[in-house]
Amino acid sequence: MLHVVVSRNFAGTERYVSTVARETARRGWRVSVVGGDPARMPDELGPDVAWLPGGGMPEALRSIARSGRHDLCHAHMTMAEAAALATRRRHRGRLVATRHFAAHRGSTAVGKLSAPWIARHLQLQLAISSFVDARLERPADGVLLNGTATRSVLWSAASRRVLLLQRLEPEKDTATALHAWRSSGLAARGWTLRVVGSGSQSAQLRALAAQMCLVGVEFAGYVRDVDAELRAAGMMLATAPAEPLGLSVIEAMAAGIPVVAAAGGGHLETIATVAGAPLFRPGDASGAAAGLAAMADDEPRRQALSHAVRAAHAQRLSLDGHVSSLLEHYALLGSRPLLDERRSSSSA
Repeated sequence: MLHVVVSRNFAGTERYVSTVARETARRGWRVSVVGGDPARMPDELGPDVAWLPGGGMPEALRSIARSGRHDLCHAHMTMAEAAALATRRRHRGRLVATRHFAAHRGSTAVGKLSAPWIARHLQLQLAISSFVDARLERPADGVLLNGTATRSVLWSAASRRVLLLQRLEPEKDTATALHAWRSSGLAARGWTLRVVGSGSQSAQLRALAAQMCLVGVEFAGYVRDVDAELRAAGMMLATAPAEPLGLSVIEAMAAGIPVVAAAGGGHLETIATVAGAPLFRPGDASGAAAGLAAMADDEPRRQALSHAVRAAHAQRLSLDGHVSSLLEHYALLGSRPLLDERRSSSSA
């Protein structure tokens, strides 16, 4: 199996590729990945997954050509889809694409021009959420919510830290979090807000926090150790109004972290399915503040929500369940004997 993501980043899509590739390799598949951050991707994939560079189209084409033949070629984002199609005579794999964004294919002029060609040749198209699927140029062949690894319970009822774990980009609406923090009054009650992430709005948001004279707010920048952040969090705040799915929220649920989230986008398919989860209208800082304050005042509710979000993750959002479903989708391409062979190998 070959996964392709044409980038030099390690954001949500690359994190998804690395976890799925590693788990699929654990089940006995020979897996290769092209693309992602050269400094991060090989370590995340581990020794059982081959990694090749694919930061740009020429590099990705060369790496795919060098990777040899594969049963399946799974592309992530438009550039990767185009690269996989352009090299299909070399890799010979059945062509699969996962749509990670709630938009029509192609954010550039070249991408838009190539979109019809890509659509004609894909053999399976998946969407990471129903929210994404509803906004594609045509419905996907299946909706498959991302999964994350099952974690130990990292949450502590004694923690007085609200964690905001997201890229500092306009679509994440981090400014609403700062306004909510000021209105919540939690700083006066010993809570802190830790903003973890980097992006184009980093300086702007720091300036806003200073202008508002916010107390108890810490900007941590990019942090590699997500588990350490979750372990120190008493709650998570998720303000993105139209998240395609929300990987950080799913990771928090796996760790038993109560989440206060905007009721929009993929959040409606993850944390919003948990009874009692505090939600607020997207962009509503007062609603977010009220949710934070209510949770801070009610430790038994936080305890109950910690158990509930872990149970919801185990039932619908685990990495094991996700990969099993993904392999079943692959089987629809006519690879059922191949799938059964891999499972037998894994069981042995």
